[in-house]
Amino acid sequence: TDEAGEAASEKIEDPGPDDSVALRAARVLLDEHSVERSLWLTRRLSGLRWEDSAPCRVGSRMGRPEKAGTREMKPKVHALYPIAENGGPQRLLGLAAGKGVIRVQMGPRVCDKCGQESPHLRCHNRLVPGEVVECGGTTQRKRIRGANRYTRRLGQYTSVPLEDIVEVKRRALGLDRIPARIKAVKGLISVKQTPEPIEKGILRAKHGVSVFRDGTSRYDMSDVPLTHFRPSEIGTPWNVLFDLGYKHDIFGDELSSDEQLLELLPQDFVPSISAKGQLLAICGFVDDLLVRFYGMDAFYEAGDERDLIGHLAIGLAPHTSGGVLCRIIGWTTASAGYAHPLFHAAKRRNCDGDEDSLMMLLDGLLNFSRSILPAGRGGRMDAPLVLSTRINAKEIDKEALNVDCSWAYTRAFYEATKSRPHPNEVEELVDLAGDRIGSIGEVRGYGWTHDSGQLDAGPVNSSYKTLKTMKDKMLAQLALGRRLRAVSAQRVASQVIESHFLPDLRGNLMAFTRQKVRCVKCAHSYRRIPLAGKCIQNISTSGGLSGGRGDEGTLCGGNVVLTVSEGAVRKYIEITRDVIESYGVDDYTKQRVEWMTDSVDSLFNDDTVTVMTLNDFV
Repeated sequence: TDEAGEAASEKIEDPGPDDSVALRAARVLLDEHSVERSLWLTRRLSGLRWEDSAPCRVGSRMGRPEKAGTREMKPKVHALYPIAENGGPQRLLGLAAGKGVIRVQMGPRVCDKCGQESPHLRCHNRLVPGEVVECGGTTQRKRIRGANRYTRRLGQYTSVPLEDIVEVKRRALGLDRIPARIKAVKGLISVKQTPEPIEKGILRAKHGVSVFRDGTSRYDMSDVPLTHFRPSEIGTPWNVLFDLGYKHDIFGDELSSDEQLLELLPQDFVPSISAKGQLLAICGFVDDLLVRFYGMDAFYEAGDERDLIGHLAIGLAPHTSGGVLCRIIGWTTASAGYAHPLFHAAKRRNCDGDEDSLMMLLDGLLNFSRSILPAGRGGRMDAPLVLSTRINAKEIDKEALNVDCSWAYTRAFYEATKSRPHPNEVEELVDLAGDRIGSIGEVRGYGWTHDSGQLDAGPVNSSYKTLKTMKDKMLAQLALGRRLRAVSAQRVASQVIESHFLPDLRGNLMAFTRQKVRCVKCAHSYRRIPLAGKCIQNISTSGGLSGGRGDEGTLCGGNVVLTVSEGAVRKYIEITRDVIESYGVDDYTKQRVEWMTDSVDSLFNDDTVTVMTLNDFV
């Protein structure tokens, strides 16, 4: 039809208006109006020079909400010590200790002092039976026949008198009783399968500190770059900052006020105030560890967040294996961590919504160990295998060297932007950090063109975090889209449904059809439901589980439940329908939603049962 119409239009002669010059002028006028809007008219009526204040506008959408929270293993862990199934579903160390001797898988070691086997770094055997005193000798890894460098894990099943060990450790730590809820792990996943000292888990539970898989305790925060600040913005008095090395402000005046503007040192860090509770607990745990376990003096002795000012910490990105040394100089109410662009770049980050972890330096030095890292793929990621104590601008990612350090832009730069050139074409008109390599200016003397006002002004958390349900978040986003002239609410609705709801629905539907079943008593999972309708794992005499099957009296017998529920599959269907009815979407998206909804209904609804009413027979 289009081709036929074009062919017919070509046969019709249309010479146009008589005055072709006027036609061209009219087209130019319309083109200028569409590009410059009313600016061309202002230029014609005024004798002054006028330029567009915003020739190009950039639209944006939220990519990731802010975050400031504790980094924890799921489920939460206090001690990297294996107790198999003896601690119940919550893996409680006290419950496992109440069973006396347990049988777990750990790497075999031999004591240098008494010659007996012990899976711990310090021998747990008692030289004199009946005395609550351990040998305490240093152990060495026992050579295993048949093991080679290709062996993934070197652990063997061994009997451990956990009740006696915990009692000895309690007395050695000088505690009246151990915490009631010390959460351990079912098994070790490292190569040597050597547990960390159980005293560390006891003290972590005492201070309410959880542990990550590498033995450290961390706090996660979103990355935000910062080059300048005022003492009043980070809650640190100017005299404290003066002692930390901030002698002068950016104008060269001696620091004497909380309102003077200071340039941030490259390895100084401003964490979120929400991290103070966790960091103070970590410091208390480290001090207790030094005093009770290592027999040394306490180091931090921190009573509140002000006592942490000036202490060293480690910044680490999840996908790397190298930490960067930093110093805490203040606090911010924002749910983020402020640091120099070079510091973020040293962690291999570019501040596009990333979040990294912060750990106290002494915690990393005392508790991190390569021997407890997982043996699987990626086990050495997100672990401080190395520590960079000094940032070298020549060694960081080039992206951070493109940071603009200008105090003002030249007229030539503004003139060049009218033609919208490639950034490389005007690079020489801007002062970049990369141009300062080899001088003191590579880390100091960064400039800025516009003051941003208060450092943490604005809401502490975005609406995406304050709103509780996904329905509230979705409706708030679409309501905002209706108020913005540059945003199509219908297009936003279609994009959210296509990029979020439909993939989630499809993934949950697939997960439901491929799910395993889990025993509520021993947490063992099955790919298929046992014919007995209940857990058929054999309970060993030590309280754990064995790999074989037993008679009716030795079976676990716990109920098995689904791991993916119907509600997890249907959770976005109703809100998707409400959005379609209220805002409308294109037919293709609507048909995809209907098809996925029918697939879910056919899975959960019994098609063989038909509910009929009297109207069906009329």
